[in-house]
Amino acid sequence: MKFETKVTYEFVQQELPVPARRVLEVGCGSGELAARLLQDGFSVVTIDRDRDCIAAARQLGVDARHAAWPDFDGGQFDAVLFTRSLHHIHPLDKAVQRAGDSLLVSGRLIVEDFAYEMADEKTLRWFGDAISRLDAADLLVKDDDFLNAVRHGTETLQAWRENHESDLHTATDIFAEIRRAFGAVKRDNVPYYFRYLARAIVPASDRDKILRDHAAEETELISNGTIRPLGRRFVAERSK
Repeated sequence: MKFETKVTYEFVQQELPVPARRVLEVGCGSGELAARLLQDGFSVVTIDRDRDCIAAARQLGVDARHAAWPDFDGGQFDAVLFTRSLHHIHPLDKAVQRAGDSLLVSGRLIVEDFAYEMADEKTLRWFGDAISRLDAADLLVKDDDFLNAVRHGTETLQAWRENHESDLHTATDIFAEIRRAFGAVKRDNVPYYFRYLARAIVPASDRDKILRDHAAEETELISNGTIRPLGRRFVAERSK
């Protein structure tokens, strides 16, 4: 399991209700997380709008379905997961309400996302320097379009905001909508910048160690107030 997936898996595993049997993941990506949950004995359904993602997930044995949220109806679940997907889904209020309707009583909504709107100049300078250090050590794929766009986005706060799609939901809005629909919401701020690097590290390097070290640096700098955390986690429970 890749380091970045392991981080998500440990979060989800910790927050799943007990007992839990049936899990829905909205936005499955390659299906690696869902496949790991299958190994744990959960019945997992995943959906995605990208047919390549669906094909990759199915190759791992995942029940992956080509569908869009909030239109999908797969019955009720013990947990509904949005693993870095909810910021893309419109309309937000219907997406969250549909998740609540899809949960059994005491089922949980588990969300991993990011607060791109909370970045500041100091944090972006740190991240830009981190990218440059890895690049100078030949640990990054040269001329990777995604990372080039991210690097450009670290140059100024305005560039960062322009680099993120204009129709993304902010973490502030996501939290507010979950609280409106569910009431009490558990929330945490966590490292996230390492995820931007995950797809651009050269295959021959020890990618997981690089990401782990970067995440550890993020954690330390967040804890002492040097940088602002980008990652957000939200957990809410259906009460009735």
